[in-house]
Amino acid sequence: MNADLILCSPQVVTCAPGDAPRPGSQMGQLGIVAQGAVAIEKGVIVGVGSQTEITAKWSGKRIYHKGALTPGLVDPHSHPLFGGSRVHEFQMRARGATYQEIHAAGGGIWSTVQATRQASDEQLRELTAERLRRMLHHGTTTAEVKSGYGLSVAEELRHLKIYQELKSMLPMELVLTFMGAHSLPQEFAGRQSDYVKLVVEEMVPAVAAQGFAEYGDVFCEVGAFTVEESRQVLQACKQAGLGLRIHAEEFNHLGGARMAAGLGAASVDHLQFLPPEDFPILRQGGSIPVMTAGTSFFLGMSQFAPARGLIEANLPLALGSDFNAGSCLSESMQMAMSLGVLKLGLSPEEALLAATVNSAHSLGRGRQVGSLEVGKRADVLALNLSDVREWPYHYGVNVVEAVYCKGARIG
Repeated sequence: MNADLILCSPQVVTCAPGDAPRPGSQMGQLGIVAQGAVAIEKGVIVGVGSQTEITAKWSGKRIYHKGALTPGLVDPHSHPLFGGSRVHEFQMRARGATYQEIHAAGGGIWSTVQATRQASDEQLRELTAERLRRMLHHGTTTAEVKSGYGLSVAEELRHLKIYQELKSMLPMELVLTFMGAHSLPQEFAGRQSDYVKLVVEEMVPAVAAQGFAEYGDVFCEVGAFTVEESRQVLQACKQAGLGLRIHAEEFNHLGGARMAAGLGAASVDHLQFLPPEDFPILRQGGSIPVMTAGTSFFLGMSQFAPARGLIEANLPLALGSDFNAGSCLSESMQMAMSLGVLKLGLSPEEALLAATVNSAHSLGRGRQVGSLEVGKRADVLALNLSDVREWPYHYGVNVVEAVYCKGARIG
């Protein structure tokens, strides 16, 4: 049989099986094929196995990579559409100011909202495309991307429309999330309930009517939205047909994660202050915990999410970059994996499963991407490392030699 392309490598890291989320007890199994090959036809994987087996069954153009082959990385948490820069806040933090202090002084998310509102469509499209291409060249072939720097009906729709345009421009897969409940805009100061009503009664229906997003998200935190306000937003999203996600327990434990899990949220994200008694509630709700170690690292926090405990509780852990304007300015899922090992206590194998199979399932894409298996999209990375365990070990640099999206080499 003929294939468009056969990729050969001394180490093919399949991350199989990937048809369901991999709980903690199964996150150390990478399904490695020594001297392996991946056959690709029309952008889809049609064969995975030993080079002897695959080349005996399939003919076609062969490319031999010296390093390991892995699935494309899946980033389940990012905020790449924004204007302006908050480098001055970075300097303030270097002098000891906390993220919460900067936010209370009028900086933080609101600073980015102002700059983003002032940017033209063309400026935002170009800036966001540049960031997404950087993510892609660092191995992210599927990314969840959030709105949330508009905080008005018109601006949130504008930003989601720009994301939709970028979906047709870029080879990577984008999964869109509406996050109008990211922060309270200044024009609603002292009127938080009015803003929540605007999100619930106007923003969510408008987003759903346009079909611009698959998920709805909310920032449940001191200084952002309460558990009850977050519940109202998520219930509105659910009624409108959107999947649910939540930023929760990032700086305090409020109970947002277990509330969202009770509503059937696909993911509960951050979780630096998640207590052990909430672990079984997440498992019962089927919500996938998404760790964002880069945020704790970038903000200089000593508190990291309890990843080891979540794995021991047999939950399917995922990793996200949380790339955003102020609290984690890194597009690299490779760095997220390194921090997963260095700060969360994951093994290299667990970090890779968290950045592929489990991340894909948190986005409802587990049957399309996240592992190298027959029938899945041919999103494949070639590393310049012979052993995939070296990947998080060799941190802070890009070790991806080539990226294939739907079987087409893009870098």
